[in-house]
Amino acid sequence: MALALVAGCGSRKSNHSEEAVSELGVPSTPAVARRPYVLSESGIRFNPPPTWDVARIDVVSRTGEEAAAERANARFAVAFDYKAEQPAHKNAPLFNVYVLPKSRWSGDDNHSDGALIDSTDDWVYLAVPAVQNPYREGLLDADQFEAMRLSVDEIRAALSIENGGPADPTLQAESRR
Repeated sequence: MALALVAGCGSRKSNHSEEAVSELGVPSTPAVARRPYVLSESGIRFNPPPTWDVARIDVVSRTGEEAAAERANARFAVAFDYKAEQPAHKNAPLFNVYVLPKSRWSGDDNHSDGALIDSTDDWVYLAVPAVQNPYREGLLDADQFEAMRLSVDEIRAALSIENGGPADPTLQAESRR
């Protein structure tokens, strides 16, 4: 009887991150920064915190009337949703980002309407973080959601404007109206 052991065959690397492994074989703090979410259409680049489980993130982007229905004058609405692990639970937004033409923004930094995160000559980026945890205390989803919640300052540090703003040149001209 022959017994062959093959070690190291196959590898499943996350396309978002790599993790260091401690001497005990337990993943430790990620050694490499995660790849950012780049949404060229809306001009958003978001670098998720190293503690985030990217398998638990669902990015939902809306444009035009759908975006404006969420936030007046928004041309883009991007939700960074927590993807519920338990099947009976719905996904819930960790935070939303709204992109408005600067000419349509009142200049009011009302946090319930969106905190100013960044701007260009043509565009304003507002963020609205989750106000509360939608899951019942003590549940896995509640703990994971809470660990992934970000403050306005944390969102501001992780989010930047990609290539000067939205990619569509027709929107660039429209933002100046």
